[in-house]
Amino acid sequence: MTNINFLKELPSIDSIMEDGTVFPSINILSRKGVLRIAREVVDGYRERIRAGKEQGLDGESLRKRILNDVKGEIEKVALSKQRRVINATGVILHTNLGRSLLSEKCCEAIQQAARGYVDLELEIESARRCDRTRSVRRLLALLTGSEDALVVNNNAAAVLLAVHTLGAKGGVAVSRGELVEIGGSFRLPEILSSAVDNVMEIGTTNKTHIEDYEQAVEMGASLILKVHTSNYRIVGFTGEVSLSELVELGRDKGVPVMYDQGSGILFPFDTVGVEGEENIEDIVKTGVDLVSFSTDKVLGGPQGGAIVGRGDIISRLKRNHISRALRMGKLNLAALEQVLIQYWKGEFNEIPTYRMITTDYDSLHERAEKVVSGLRKKFKTLDVNIVKGESAIGGGSYPTNPLPSPLIEINLGEKVATGLSRRLRTIDPALMVRVKGDAVLLDLRTVSEEDDIYIVKAMIMSMDEFIRRE
Repeated sequence: MTNINFLKELPSIDSIMEDGTVFPSINILSRKGVLRIAREVVDGYRERIRAGKEQGLDGESLRKRILNDVKGEIEKVALSKQRRVINATGVILHTNLGRSLLSEKCCEAIQQAARGYVDLELEIESARRCDRTRSVRRLLALLTGSEDALVVNNNAAAVLLAVHTLGAKGGVAVSRGELVEIGGSFRLPEILSSAVDNVMEIGTTNKTHIEDYEQAVEMGASLILKVHTSNYRIVGFTGEVSLSELVELGRDKGVPVMYDQGSGILFPFDTVGVEGEENIEDIVKTGVDLVSFSTDKVLGGPQGGAIVGRGDIISRLKRNHISRALRMGKLNLAALEQVLIQYWKGEFNEIPTYRMITTDYDSLHERAEKVVSGLRKKFKTLDVNIVKGESAIGGGSYPTNPLPSPLIEINLGEKVATGLSRRLRTIDPALMVRVKGDAVLLDLRTVSEEDDIYIVKAMIMSMDEFIRRE
């Protein structure tokens, strides 16, 4: 059959809409929605037929395939929503799962801001318009010891705004060893290039010297940018210029220095045994002009980017018209304000990210024993044990500092382990686990204690069904 004749076999849109398996979907999506999906599916088949990609089908078989595809697309749309996930991977700041969890007070603040009007840009006493970020700016300045602060919708936006404002005159100098990829194929060089025309890549991947920065300044660089390589480490024959050296150079040459810290650490975690990263307050004390960081990583707040530092430079950033396009919405501001208040009050244990990072091994082991006991009651011969393992803070934070954690190891055989993990992702709430060889691994560090019982039930239901099917 030629392509032209095959095109004539395509079912009409009306016949699809009147089909008994499709028509009931109108009550779910509306006639307009189903009609649009049907047209998209038929148009897709038309293009594939013209390209010779659909061969060997008769008219009835083609119709059945199209109807199945239409029904499949309708189901996708009808079920398309964010689903709750129980994260038993042990990755605390799991980017694909939304990074940091918010505290109860943050959630209450979001709910209040969402349900009613708030004094977002209103000074109650005078009834005049004011800065929507006034509260979080003040809190960030107090917590970090900086002169002023500014918040935008993520840390990449913070870097973009600062570089566009300060690097426009002569360009930005940055070490080649710090040109990071931040995930999702987004790379720092491209972000910098979209902000300024002149990105001066200096030094080499493994070594950059103070003379490299000096030369860039002599060539006109109007901003020195140092980037914390939070999601990797270069070891061996390496060398980098310290932040304090760059601050001294910047002061001597009259060029501002910015440090992209990234993960947003407001608590001195080294005091509780989690070492390897500086907190923002200590970085500010070096005298660096600006520090930027994410608010939805180690800080434990909603998505956002913060810049703290010199008041006069922050004022310049605020006057940049791009800041309007990057501003944070009222719901995120409400949540960020609350988590910063919790830091100010010392309510660290109410912040889920802090709590997960600092939970001790023994308490996790005690919980793991209860889960294992529940599984053994159902499956008498199940090869399940508690083994020593590691959790990751994630989100590009503390890449070389894993957290010791007990892991629940269920040995099933490679095929069964992979299939079971897939099955666990399809239940509601979905359960995310690790698979290592023949075993499924569960890490309770990233699971709230009240969800432990759900894990037992989900594992029993899924293993019983999956193993029986196998």
